[in-house]
Order: sequence, then structure tokens, then C-alpha cells
Amino acid sequence: MLTYELLDLRLLADEGTLSPATLTGLFPLIIIPTQPIVIRAEQRTCRIGKGQFVLLLYPEKDSHIVPSTSEGFAPVYSISFNSYRLAKREKEALLYVIDTAHLPAHGQVMEFPRYAEGLLKNLIGQFSQTQKLNAAPKLHLLLHEFLDTIFERKSIDNSFVTNDQAIQQAVTYIKQHFEAPLTRSFMANMTGFNESYFSSLFKKETGWSFAEYVNQIRIDQAKLMLLGTNDKLQDIALKTGFADGSYLGKTFTKYVHLSPSSFRKRKHSNRIVSIQFLGALLALGIQPLATTRELLQSSQLLHRRLPNIVEIESFDQIEVIHQLAPELIVAPTYFYNYPEVMKALEQIAPVLTIPWGQLDKLEEVRLLGTLLGRTQEAEDWIAQLQQSAIEARKVITPFLQSGSTAGIFELSHDNLWLIPYLSVRSAYTLYQLLGLRAPQAIQQEVLQPGKHLKVKEQDLPLYAANHMFLIVPTDDTESFRTKLMQRSVWQQLVYEQGCQLHLLKLNEFWFDDGLSLEIQLDVMVKLFTNQG
Repeated sequence: MLTYELLDLRLLADEGTLSPATLTGLFPLIIIPTQPIVIRAEQRTCRIGKGQFVLLLYPEKDSHIVPSTSEGFAPVYSISFNSYRLAKREKEALLYVIDTAHLPAHGQVMEFPRYAEGLLKNLIGQFSQTQKLNAAPKLHLLLHEFLDTIFERKSIDNSFVTNDQAIQQAVTYIKQHFEAPLTRSFMANMTGFNESYFSSLFKKETGWSFAEYVNQIRIDQAKLMLLGTNDKLQDIALKTGFADGSYLGKTFTKYVHLSPSSFRKRKHSNRIVSIQFLGALLALGIQPLATTRELLQSSQLLHRRLPNIVEIESFDQIEVIHQLAPELIVAPTYFYNYPEVMKALEQIAPVLTIPWGQLDKLEEVRLLGTLLGRTQEAEDWIAQLQQSAIEARKVITPFLQSGSTAGIFELSHDNLWLIPYLSVRSAYTLYQLLGLRAPQAIQQEVLQPGKHLKVKEQDLPLYAANHMFLIVPTDDTESFRTKLMQRSVWQQLVYEQGCQLHLLKLNEFWFDDGLSLEIQLDVMVKLFTNQG
């Protein structure tokens, strides 16, 4: 079990800073420039481009930074931290020791994920308001989330940001048994803590009090039932863990700022802010009022279908969302990671939380169609997609040899290749819509167990397919192909194993929900038939 301690966060250089600027700070140290810079030391020179960052585990003699152009510095941020590993757990104490073995190598330059920009901004904002770091455990939790994001690019469907395994267990149990009696004493006993320590640890790790979190989960389940069923309030209360309909009504109004009956009337809302599920909403014929910059940048194929959408910098831009006066806010369940943001959004409009990356792609559209009063629209779109898939199979058949296999692979910032399961990155399109067969290794290690897999480049021949779709972090896919083909492993795959490489843009294939599936299907078919 790992945890991090924030030591310092500073603006290392900015407009007006004289060059060269001395590289200062405690180590390990992360440097994040907003424009390209060069780090120079006695023994090495390292260039960090825009959209990248570098980790330095230890200081080097005569280290300094210079801008890579004559225009001078743009903001350069540095974050100093300590990394700890849990060495011993006692009943009321945890012993951590300093450990950096799991961190990337010293001097490694990595890609800075776009969606980490909001996390960095949040960390900077919280840090600027804090006088004493040792009095701000929330900062260390934010740092952990941030470092976990930039060091290990993950799908955005993380269930909860918490470091403690016992609290992870408690969170999972609450989500799965929300309708059961859930008391602090029961959960403390289950996790092996006394009640007082469990409560303080739960609050520290999640940002919620235990009672708040349980109520929030139950209220959100009640929202889904109010929109998705005709059940009476008393029946919903029994199914969500409330004593009766009256108590549910009071608690619902407290959290949602609407009565259950008033909330139910928003079933056919059109004024929706979307913090995920852009493609699913478009499939239902709904034009979202707004979404985040990160989501738009990663959904390039949907741009022409979103002519009037408002782009917000991040999901915590409360005032901007408030001015739009939405009737509903659709968000993923990982929003439980941000309790203060969630509470602030509920002041504006009810937040409808849906599991992200967990449902079958078509069932996701069906669920939103049911909740938003567009059941027929959902079924019509699904029928249309299935017909498109049938036609697509006919188109690609002449280009497939008997027994052909296909696989999809995404290049991560750590130079490992992600082989995704059906929940992300158009694996669904490849295997479900196009009906293609996976290589045996992918079938056994990814699809059957239902989990993603990361492999080193030199191990790719073990997972090779006749048709290999490669999701790469650039829009210049042909230049990227040229670079790949300079390396022996790709020469082996193409020239010895006969693999065909079809390159896809990450900004077009990062999300694959709803309407995205339809457009991505067309892109992949064109690549199969050499029209891309």
C-alpha cells in the first residue's frame, strides 16, 4: 500500500524569470512546463515538451532550466513529495517507510494526461490556501490522486480514490449493500477498527463522513428508481435502505434540494450538463448544454455534432455551470471522489450518477434512455447501429482471410501497450459489432477474465493479430507509423508475421460511448478497406 506526502508546490519559472533559472526544490521532484523547456546539468541535457513532464528522483550538480525558444519562460510548475510504503499495520496504527522503488526512472520524460490539468489546478488551489502542510491531510490525498493519474494512465472509471485497503473494502461493501442496515459499528468491525478510528479514517480517505456517504449512495439509487420506474416512494424507500417513504422524502429533499415528486418531473429534461456520456446523450437526440474541455478534446469525432456546446475548463467550474441553469447534470459514479464538488453541483441541479465503463455499450444507452424518457429513441438508435454493424461486416469480409484475427492496442505514456477489455477503446466495436476474432492470447488473458492488460513492446509478437489497430497519442499517424517501422519488433510483426497495422488517433478513440461507436465503426471499416 502506497501513500504520498506533499512537501512543496511552487511556480518554478514564469514570464519575466531570467534564464537560466536554477533548479531548486526538495526531491523527488516533478517538473511540469506549460511550454517546452530544457533542463541542463553537469552530465546531461533533457528537453521537456509542451504536454510532458519529468520526474527527478535526486539532485544533479549545476542543474538549471532554460526556455526552448527566445520568447522566454511560460509558467513552469514543480512539485516536491515523499513516497511511502506501508510496512506494518497494527490495530490503531500504521507504519510507513520511505520507498521510491515503484516510481518511474530518474529523468524519465512522460506525457502529461490532459485530464490531469484539472487535478493540478485543484492541487495548486488547495495548496495556496493552506498555511501548514501537516495540518492538511486532504492535500496528500489530492497529491496521491494526481500522481496516480500522471504515472499510470488509467481509464477514467476508477471506482474510488482512496489509499487504505480497509476503506476501499468498506466503500465497495456500501455500494453493493446500500439497501441493508449499515451502521458505523458494523462497518468498523468489518474493517477491523474501533468506531472512532474508522470514522476519522473514512473521512480522511474519502472526504465524506460515513453517514453522508451512505445517504448519498442511497439517494442516488433512489434517483434512478424515481426516473426509471413507476414505483411508489414507500417501495423505493424499502429498496434503498430508508425506514419509510417519509424519511426518504426528507433526506432526498435535503440532499437534492427538490422533493422526490419534483425531481420525477425532470425525466424529460433537455437542459443537461454532461460530465461524461456525450456520445450516449447524442444517440438519444439530446444536445448537452456543456461539458469539460478534457472530454471534448478526447471526443474529436463528435465535434461536428456539438455545434453549440459550452466548453468548461473542468467539472468544478461551478459558477459557469450555474449560469447555464441546467435541469439535470449527468455524471459518472467516480464523482464520489469529489464530495465538495458534488454537493455544490446539487445546489444547481440534481446530479444523476451513472456507472462509467462498466455497462454493456448498448445497455448504457438503454439506461439513459429509460431515465430521460427516451426509451424509443434508444431502441431506434440501437437498431440502427446493429444494422450498420451487419453492413460493415459485409464490407470487410472480402478483406479478411480465413481465420483472420484482430486486436486493439493503445500506447501508454510509460511505453507499455494497453490491450483493452470490451469496456473501453473500441474493443467493443472490434469484437461485438464487427464480430472479429481475437488472437488466442488476448482471448485467454483479456477477454475471458474481463480485464485490461499492459505489455512491453518486445512482447507484442505474443499477442499479434492479422489486423492490429493501434491507438497512438498523435494526429500525425503516418509519421508515427514511420517511427514504429524503424524498430525491429514492428519489422518482425509486419514482415515476418504478416500483421497489418491500422493506426487510430487517441483524441478520436479515447471515449467510445453511444454515437462515438457509430462513427468509430465507420473509421475502422475504412481502414480495413484502405480508404482511411
